[in-house]
Amino acid sequence: MNRKQILILTIGAAFVLLAVMYIFMNRDTEQEIEIENVVTSSYEGTMDITIEDESNYGIEWKNTTEDQFYNRVTDIKDTYEINTSPKSYLKVTRRILDNGDYYIFTSLHNNSGQPIELDVSMHVADTRYYSYRSFEKHMSAPRFTSDIKHDLTTTPYGLITNFKDDEFTSNLMVGKMYQSTELVEEYEDGRKSELRELIAEKQNIDFDIYENEFNLVLEMETEGNDMMDHWLLFSDKPLFDTFQSYDDWIKIHNNRKYKNNTWYTAEGPYKKVVRTAEPTPESELQYGQNLLIVREDEILKRYKETEERYFYDMLLNSVANLEIFKGDKEFWETKYTNGWLNRVYGIQAPYIDTRHNEGVALFLEETGNLLDIPEITTALTNYADLLVSQTEAGQVVDVGEDAYLISDYFTFHQDVNKTHSSLNHVLGGMNLLLETYLKTGDEKYLTTATYIQNGINELGDKWLNEKGDTWYQINPDFTFQGEDYTLLTLTD
Repeated sequence: MNRKQILILTIGAAFVLLAVMYIFMNRDTEQEIEIENVVTSSYEGTMDITIEDESNYGIEWKNTTEDQFYNRVTDIKDTYEINTSPKSYLKVTRRILDNGDYYIFTSLHNNSGQPIELDVSMHVADTRYYSYRSFEKHMSAPRFTSDIKHDLTTTPYGLITNFKDDEFTSNLMVGKMYQSTELVEEYEDGRKSELRELIAEKQNIDFDIYENEFNLVLEMETEGNDMMDHWLLFSDKPLFDTFQSYDDWIKIHNNRKYKNNTWYTAEGPYKKVVRTAEPTPESELQYGQNLLIVREDEILKRYKETEERYFYDMLLNSVANLEIFKGDKEFWETKYTNGWLNRVYGIQAPYIDTRHNEGVALFLEETGNLLDIPEITTALTNYADLLVSQTEAGQVVDVGEDAYLISDYFTFHQDVNKTHSSLNHVLGGMNLLLETYLKTGDEKYLTTATYIQNGINELGDKWLNEKGDTWYQINPDFTFQGEDYTLLTLTD
C-alpha cells in the first residue's frame, strides 16, 4: 500500500470517527433536553418542589437570590428559565419567617406568544391523611362600587390540615391562582405607571395522595404574553387556635373585602383599583399595588384580638411587602397614575399620596411596637419630617398668617402646580404630627400641627356647604369642591 492510499484511508477513518461522534453528541443533547423538562427546587427546612414543563420547551435553573428584612424575614428566590422565544421565567420565592413558618410564592412570566403549561408539585407531608376546609364557606357576591366597578377576585382556596397517626402535623393556607397581563404606560423621562389586567382567577389545584405522601400540584397554564401567580403559607403548628376561629376570620374577610387581600405575590398584593387608574384596559379589570391594602390593617386588628399564628405571619409578610414596595426610596410612592390627578394637575406616577403615607407610617409604628421591630417605627418620624419639609417648600394652601393646609399630593419627579387640600388628609397629617411631637418632644412638629389647626380655624364654617355637610377639599384658588366621605370620616 503506497503513501497515497494510506492517506486516503486515514482521511476516511477520520470522517467515520467524526460521524460517530456527531451521532453520539446529538443523542446526548436530545437526552439532556428531555431531562431539562423536569427540575427540582429545594431549601433546608422547606418543602421540596418538582417543576415539570408539559410544553416541552425546556426549563433550567438560572439563579438564586437572597434578601433579608429586619432579621425577621428571609426571601430565597429561585429563578428558572424556560426556553421560549423570547425567554420566559418561573420564579419560586420562599419567604421564611422567624418562627419557622414560610410562604411559597410561585409566578410564571410567559414572555412569548405561545402557551406554557407547567405542573408545580409541592411535597407537603409524609402522610396521606388530611382535611380541607374551603374559604368559600361564607362567600359573598363579587364586589362592585361605582369607583372601582367589578372586582372579580373572591377568596383564598382554603385551609389544609395534615395528620399522621391521628396527630396534627401541619397547616397550609392555600391561595387561588391569578392570570393577568402587565399594563405599563411609559413617560418620556423614564417614569412609568404600572398595573395588571386580571384575565381569570383559577383553582387548578390538585391533591396527589400516595400511601405515605401528600403533594399539592399547581397546574399553571398561560396563553402567551401573560402571567400566573399563586401563594401558600405553611406551618408545622396550627395557624388558627380553633376551626371556629378560622370560620370567624372567613366571615370578617368576606364582609370587608375592600380591606383584605386574596391575590398575593412575592412583590406584594394586588387589588382592584379605581376605574380612573391608568392605563385603563377595555375590560376595566385593572389591579394594582395600592398602599391602602399593602399594609394589612384588618390583619393587625385581628392579631391584637387573638395573637394567632396566621395573623402574626401575615403581619410579617406585610412588613416585608412594604419594604419591597418602597425599594431604595425614602417614602412610598404610588405606582400607577390616577387619571383625574393627571387631568387636573398633570401629576403622573410615581407620586406621594399624603394619606397613604400617613397610614403606612402609623401601621409600621404600631406593628413595630407590637412585634418588637424597632427599625420600622422610624417611619412615623420620617414621614413627619417629610410633612414639615413640604410646608417649607410651599406645598400648601396658604389661608392666613401662620395658617395653611398641606397639599394632598406632590411629586419629586415633575414640575407641576400644587394640588388641593382635603379635610381628611389635613386632619390625618395634623394628628400624625402631634403624635410625633409627643414621641420626640421636637417643637417643629407641634409648630407645623398648630399652623394646620390655624388654617382649619381660619376657614371656619366656609368648610360647610349649603346642605350643612363638609366640602371634601379646598383648591389652591380657595374654591371648595366635592362631598366628604361618609364612611371614611366616621372610621378615621
